[in-house]
Amino acid sequence: MAAVGRPFLGASVALRNGRRRFEFGSGGSSGLMSPSVRCVCVRVVLLPVTPALLPERERPPRPPAVRGRRGGGRCCSAAVAQLPRRQEEPSSVFYVVEMAFRTKHGLLISQKVAAASGHTVVLVDQSDEILKKSTKGIEESLKRVTKKKFADKPEAGAEFIEKTLKNLTTSTDAVAVVHSTDLVIEAIVENQEIKSELFKRLDKFAPEHTIFTSNTSSLQITQLANSTTRQDRFGGLHFFNPVPMMKLVEVVKTPMTSQKTYESLMDFSKAVGKSPVSCKDTPGFIVNRLLVPYMMEAVRLFERGDASKEDIDVAMKLGAGYPMGPFELLDYVGLDTSKYIIDGWHAIEPNNPLFLPSPLLDKLVEEKKLGRKTGEGFYKYN
Repeated sequence: MAAVGRPFLGASVALRNGRRRFEFGSGGSSGLMSPSVRCVCVRVVLLPVTPALLPERERPPRPPAVRGRRGGGRCCSAAVAQLPRRQEEPSSVFYVVEMAFRTKHGLLISQKVAAASGHTVVLVDQSDEILKKSTKGIEESLKRVTKKKFADKPEAGAEFIEKTLKNLTTSTDAVAVVHSTDLVIEAIVENQEIKSELFKRLDKFAPEHTIFTSNTSSLQITQLANSTTRQDRFGGLHFFNPVPMMKLVEVVKTPMTSQKTYESLMDFSKAVGKSPVSCKDTPGFIVNRLLVPYMMEAVRLFERGDASKEDIDVAMKLGAGYPMGPFELLDYVGLDTSKYIIDGWHAIEPNNPLFLPSPLLDKLVEEKKLGRKTGEGFYKYN
């Protein structure tokens, strides 16, 4: 589930693949990432878009995207010349992500899609100070991954980290990157108004062909799409934590999402090593639609005095084979996050008994007992 109410850092990622070519935009068998001619790279970009980076004031006019062909692929817009790239490269893929200190969801998305896959990475943000924090966050994340992946080969792990970090550079020029994009994946704070404002601003500067997506776990994609002029090029891409380990991506199609956009998002998910599943724009999509009511029913079971939280957790781990009990999972996710989700769903479907709020959960959130991140939730942590 996405984080709620946390600040985000941003970064850009330039992804290069020397083995296969992926065709962007118009043409091709499946749109955004259809295999085609070899030896042309894909570029992925990850950066924040805040009022400081995309103000309302007039920006230099963006050249229109060129839809012609050159060597079997779509040409780039003239704005691409602002970026350090080869002339034959296709446009970039643009990520807007959260890299909050505790969750690092967007950071892990960038690591999986770009850095940890051996691609060139360029971090873009408002200041050098934030960029240093972003770089440090990626380094720490890589150390955790290599500790497990190369447990018996520490030298190989160190080499992997060194090789990945060599691909990392930084920049503060967001506008130049935004003007040459093919895909936007947003994973900022889980707030409808903030997300909608972000997409509204991005819509002004991104090329016409650019596909917008959100990594939201609880908000309706349709409402976010309505803040833009590209409803047919808007969908959901919901990654799961920890992103480097979890294979699943939920691809969400709204009533307005075109089939071409949907197929492009499915292809993209597979291209970055994920196993995509398809879902309509229903609250919670698939996983959270089943998971959140399960956790809330565990809370109600405890509230009624039918069983202790400890016994409920043990029962679900030993009886159902779950790695964590519902109360352990609630504390791990964050009680504020869970409350935000269930309150939002209750507002959408007030008569749905699965979406009823919990007085106990409300009380804990009010007392700032949010789970592991605050040291206390349903359980206490050292």
